[in-house]
Amino acid sequence: FVVPIPALPAARPRMDDGSCPPSQNWTEGQDETLRCSARGNPPPRLECTKDGKPFPTGVPRPVTRTHAGTYCCQATNRLGTAVQNVTVWVHCEWGQGSRWSWGSWGGRCELSTA
Repeated sequence: FVVPIPALPAARPRMDDGSCPPSQNWTEGQDETLRCSARGNPPPRLECTKDGKPFPTGVPRPVTRTHAGTYCCQATNRLGTAVQNVTVWVHCEWGQGSRWSWGSWGGRCELSTA
């Protein structure tokens, strides 16, 4: 006796704030991973870039200030494309009670109290 398995309906790629958070906080010197994934049927191909250069998702790497910025993630299947910008903030601690944040605006530091 064979039971047919229903086919999943075709679906364009999609990324939401849960699967591809638009803002991510990393800490300098720690191993961090760009978190982004996409859904769709057929499963989409996901590519993220920073400054036009490929940047893999799901691969832990030691963080430096140069990782701060905006990443463009694009998911594609035969039905379409979804795009999500992801801003990565790199935090570092210097001195007593100081916390610095490196943002996507050219590596300038912004001081906040810890």
